[in-house]
Amino acid sequence: MKIVLAALALTLAPGLAAAQAFTVVGLDGREKTLSAAEMADMPRASIKLAGRRTYEGPLLSYVLREVGAPAGARLHGPAMRTYVVVRAKDDFAAVLSLAETDKDFTGRQAILADRVDGQPLSERDGPYRLVVDGDLKGARSVWGATRVELKRAE
Repeated sequence: MKIVLAALALTLAPGLAAAQAFTVVGLDGREKTLSAAEMADMPRASIKLAGRRTYEGPLLSYVLREVGAPAGARLHGPAMRTYVVVRAKDDFAAVLSLAETDKDFTGRQAILADRVDGQPLSERDGPYRLVVDGDLKGARSVWGATRVELKRAE
């Protein structure tokens, strides 16, 4: 029985890893797929939603840096026309300005949470959930986030 369970675990493991992959698309259309391990190694933060649960995950600004998004002192001029589209596995999407993802610009943070109250996200909420510090409503809290794209307003 142990052998059967071990074989089953090895069979399912690649699927689980793929489920945790996250795609980032730059302004030039270049796509980069980040593994769960790469996402876990990025700088992380925790956000407690008003009187609710605490979410933890990589800072969205660091995920966006993987495709050359400017941050900090480089976030000025034409970069101020850049916006971020976070997409979910069910086709739901939310939009933030690039500046809203930079805590040095707004004093707030946006994360792609992979944990809630110290536990992994449920299958329904995962693999990642967009959580924006300071949002009083959850309308931009994209559950099942799998992709983020940079776009520029003309």
